[in-house]
Amino acid sequence: MIFYLVLLAIITLVCYSLFINRIKGLPPGPPPLPLIGNFHQFEIDMDNVKFVEWKKKYGRVFTIWIPYPVVVLSDHDVRTFESVLMRFRSSSSIPLQLLQEHIVKDGDKFSDRINPKVMMDILVGGEYGLIFNDNNMWKEQRRFALHALRDVGFNNATVQNTAIDYSQEIVARWKQQGAGQKPVDLTMGVMVGVANIIWQQTFGRTLPYDDPLLERVKDLAKEFVTTMAHPAVLAMELFPSIRKVDKFIGNPIKKFIDVNNEFLALIEKELAIVYKDFNEDEEAKCFADAFIREMKRREAKGEELEHRIKCAWMKWRGCGGVMNDRRISLKLKGKVYKSVIRPTLLYGSEMWPISERQMDKMMVVEMKMLRWACGLNVHDRVRNEAIRAMTKCAKLEGKIRERRLRWFGHVKRREKEHVCYSIPAGTGVIPEFSIVHMDEKEYERPEYFCPERHINEAGEFVKDPRITPFSIGKRSCLGEGLARMELFLYFTSFIQHLSFYPISRVPPALNTQISFTRSPAPFNDGI
Repeated sequence: MIFYLVLLAIITLVCYSLFINRIKGLPPGPPPLPLIGNFHQFEIDMDNVKFVEWKKKYGRVFTIWIPYPVVVLSDHDVRTFESVLMRFRSSSSIPLQLLQEHIVKDGDKFSDRINPKVMMDILVGGEYGLIFNDNNMWKEQRRFALHALRDVGFNNATVQNTAIDYSQEIVARWKQQGAGQKPVDLTMGVMVGVANIIWQQTFGRTLPYDDPLLERVKDLAKEFVTTMAHPAVLAMELFPSIRKVDKFIGNPIKKFIDVNNEFLALIEKELAIVYKDFNEDEEAKCFADAFIREMKRREAKGEELEHRIKCAWMKWRGCGGVMNDRRISLKLKGKVYKSVIRPTLLYGSEMWPISERQMDKMMVVEMKMLRWACGLNVHDRVRNEAIRAMTKCAKLEGKIRERRLRWFGHVKRREKEHVCYSIPAGTGVIPEFSIVHMDEKEYERPEYFCPERHINEAGEFVKDPRITPFSIGKRSCLGEGLARMELFLYFTSFIQHLSFYPISRVPPALNTQISFTRSPAPFNDGI
């Protein structure tokens, strides 16, 4: 009997691994295991070698499980394959579409993110982060950031002059450190230059080269991304109870929380400095200044809440033929209210800093609508709970909390035809541009740096659409213009004033550090 049970379990496991993608209508990919997906197949250094192998074996569009399914787009030009079409669909060929065009043209479908609820509860006490957020908060914050950064002079001539000054300071420091052919760690100099400009734009003040705060920010950022990539931290989302055994595995979760708390305390200290010098009558000097100004303006006027209430009453009047008709059941009226009027009232509530007074005001508006729908008024002395029971409408406060804690998939999206697959809504989609950069079909010997790939015979730069150094789409990096400017000014300044050579006879290996992000391993250089 035990033998047959074991045999059945093995057969079930094999069938799951081989056919789960086909059952769900997903592109092919490496066979996953229950609960852990493809984690056991990832390389420890998170290198792209494994992804390149999967691309060669399963095609340009494949599925990995981490442990939920994620579709990987691994090519610049996502083409259709006749063999795949024959297998998955008996239809005509689909037009060629570039990967960039999918992310940009269908940006709304690719703009949402997975929101790791457990991790966000630990980091910021709820669904408030912008990187992983998939509600209206990130849209509102992005619109505000675009205007605020433009107003404070983001990426203007003043910032360029500041970057030039920093580059000269870095060059002087490196020359001093490399005197006598001493090895030089280039990480600190580059970090100081980049971090100081970001610090200036964010908090309105610059820091000296040797300021210990910069060194601590560098260490905290490194510790954060390293501890975030720890298997125990990543497993919290699936197994929250793993925190109970944290002390038996080296306290990685505690270290992650401590680093995050220290980083938040550092930011709060900087915000306190900005708030102390805040003057509402002056123009914003930095992003934090503009943010405080906007918060005060909204808190004073409550304009967003008033606007939502006004829109909700407009919807109510539009549905008046149903809501005021006594022949229509209260159950149906409740459904109309929940599907048409309440979503209008709560639109964008995920990011509202609602006070108790404002919440009471919204609840008064809601109860007035529900009483009218029931044909009642305050003189009938019917309790609010009874009216909610008749219309089957939950409390508004609870619905706002639900909206803030909703769980969506990574890049939660509507049904979308992609290449020759119908990717279900809620499926994760990763545009893995780095695989394109390491594809031998696109670039011969991709691991080598060859300037000839990027310049023509006249020595002029030639833009290659296959190279995507920055993100694209609805959630592309706001600081891309600043980063491009910094890269150009710093790199050209270093090349013009310094000569670099490896300390050893052999150039350093292209190894990466094990962390949540991919970065080169530390190495020393000669100047």
